[in-house]
Amino acid sequence: MQSASPIRSRRGTFVSQVRANRRLCREHYLLRLRVGEFPPSRPGQFVQLQCRFLSEQSGAREVVWPDGALPKLTQPELADKEPFLRRPFSLAGRNDTPDGAELEIIYRTVGTGTHWLVDVAAGDELSVLGPLGNAFEIRAERPAAALVGGGVGIPPLIYLAEALGATGKRVAAFNGVETADLLPLTLVPGAEVRTDGLPTACVMELARHGAAAAVATDDGSLGRAGFVHEAFEHWLADTRAACDELVVYACGPEAMMRAVGKACIARGVECQLALERHMACGMGTCQSCVVKIRDDSDRGWSFKLCCADGPVFDAREVVWA
Repeated sequence: MQSASPIRSRRGTFVSQVRANRRLCREHYLLRLRVGEFPPSRPGQFVQLQCRFLSEQSGAREVVWPDGALPKLTQPELADKEPFLRRPFSLAGRNDTPDGAELEIIYRTVGTGTHWLVDVAAGDELSVLGPLGNAFEIRAERPAAALVGGGVGIPPLIYLAEALGATGKRVAAFNGVETADLLPLTLVPGAEVRTDGLPTACVMELARHGAAAAVATDDGSLGRAGFVHEAFEHWLADTRAACDELVVYACGPEAMMRAVGKACIARGVECQLALERHMACGMGTCQSCVVKIRDDSDRGWSFKLCCADGPVFDAREVVWA
């Protein structure tokens, strides 16, 4: 088994125009951005989005700190709830046209930045930095792939399903959410969402690329009841694909990825994990998104950066805390 390779591309800061910003479910939205010239990108990479209009951004200015007193902060990013740092978002898709690239981002409203994005409308302009990080590696010699996504870890696997479908892979995708109305995907009308967790052509975004899909919900309101890694492990135990024919790709909550990685390691199946961390810069400057990775040192591990060295790592390399 080979380690996930650091597939990268050049990056830059670009002005993007909002094409659409529509609600997918209770807390997820699909944001489409058109960028005139955007470097080549691959599934697994991400962008850093400024959750503030370009017209509202101003240069830094000095704040006087008087002796024996606190300074008066009037800037909205300091005195109010305006997002100051960029927010990282995985790419959920990309469509290249003669007038540029259209990037797709699926986000969940969880904090100040993502709640601000809800009010963005077509025609607005946003600053986007990317593409950042490494990418999932598609193994030419392996005909089968399994995707395991939980919550906001589902979007990058949509982009990956498109790339895998273009190379003729057999793809099974496992999608897990807390409850049915938090699924950021479109169900095919009349298609069966099996309660035993076996994949069918039931998810529109995946079926269009030839991928079968299963859905698991924590509360049992849709598909299989329970955690998505349990549905995946059940399928893995019964799959006819040989270990050396299959690659597993996962993104989502850390506990889910740990379980998926453990199951794959036990069976000798290659597993690539797209890890999630809080990121301030996305380029390795702030050193805030550390991940423990195995190495040959005396202590057996060292820190790497999720943004610059990842976010995709081989499951065998990750040291879980």
